Amino acid sequence: MATATKIILPDGLTVMHERNRLSRAFCVGVWTRTGARDERAGEEGLCHFLEHMLFKGTTRRSAQQISQEIERVGGALDAFTTKETMCVYAQVLEERRQGALDLISDMLRHSTFVDDAVALEREVVLEEIGDVEDAPDDLIHELFADALFPGHPMGKPILGTRRSVSSFTRTDVERFGRRMLRASNVVVAVFGNAPEDEILSWCEGQLDFPGGPAPRRNGRPARVVPRRRSRRRPLKQQHLCVGTRTFSFHDERRFALMVLTTLVGGGMSSRLFQRIREELGLTYSIFTYADHSRDTGLMATYMAVRPANAARVIREVLGEFARIREGDIDARELKDTKTQLQGRILLGLETSVARMMRLARNELSYGRQMSERELVARIEGVTRKDVMEVADEFLDPRRQTIVSIGPTAAGLRARLR
Repeated sequence: MATATKIILPDGLTVMHERNRLSRAFCVGVWTRTGARDERAGEEGLCHFLEHMLFKGTTRRSAQQISQEIERVGGALDAFTTKETMCVYAQVLEERRQGALDLISDMLRHSTFVDDAVALEREVVLEEIGDVEDAPDDLIHELFADALFPGHPMGKPILGTRRSVSSFTRTDVERFGRRMLRASNVVVAVFGNAPEDEILSWCEGQLDFPGGPAPRRNGRPARVVPRRRSRRRPLKQQHLCVGTRTFSFHDERRFALMVLTTLVGGGMSSRLFQRIREELGLTYSIFTYADHSRDTGLMATYMAVRPANAARVIREVLGEFARIREGDIDARELKDTKTQLQGRILLGLETSVARMMRLARNELSYGRQMSERELVARIEGVTRKDVMEVADEFLDPRRQTIVSIGPTAAGLRARLR
């Protein structure tokens, strides 16, 4: 397996490069070390809005030219924003890499942010917010984050609010871009067979970001208090989210929590899928997930059920949590769960985009590359005792926050003991 190279340029920009031994695909991503959580009061959604505006025209290209340039050679250009990063990336055949590199650097260094484009994109993002508001299976995760992190940036929606987005101006976008796109705040991740000196020459010549630090918001969220929240909607289903706060991606317990979430609700063979769907027939969709940031994290279980079954399903979920906490995990189930998780991780790295993203996320999270071999070994090393310890803490019913969207609040009255 190829070894990743890490180079920090004199201006502070970090370059990660791994050669592609398997195909002719070339993927490059430019990432920031800050994201939506680092917005100031009144800027909610501005990081995501900046990401949109990078596609709306530069001094050399129109918005249409940006969208066509990669696609006409069979490649893909995309971007996304999370609470802790923004990324713009392109995937092309390796012989087309120069065009991809030139386009991305042009978008990041020479976007014009003209007033008409800003006004138009405000309407587009307002429509995007409307899409989330009309999709309860998306909206509930935003409401759940807000319930876990009230008043904290981690609880705010990445898209922002209608009020904040409606106020954005060209000056706001330019100011935020200058603050965020600084050399020391940028990681360039490349998975492909370009010569290293070619990549470094491109970074030094075309990604000439200014120096200085980018402000980060590091205030830890206040102590969590389990909450019950309900948003009444005349829906056919009740959408429910049950979970609690956990810990950051620096915590060594994350491997045990990965195993636990997989066992609880990580697939068709998981406890909750088998019990709630296969045995009881009470839901079509149910799953458990964990998410970590630089100073906190969460674990949650989502399900959609008929409103009349909401209270019963919550009781069944909490009952399964109780059985696990009481020690109902045998050696075979633990082994199968770890094998499932290891296989899923390795299969998920089969594309050049996934490889590029892993390069960047390892650097952004840990400042080093964790190899697949090390990751598989860390999961293999998780013991039953490790899983029981995180289960005892994070499946405790007294810690669970429950959020509901639908025509009833009955599920919120499920007894926690």
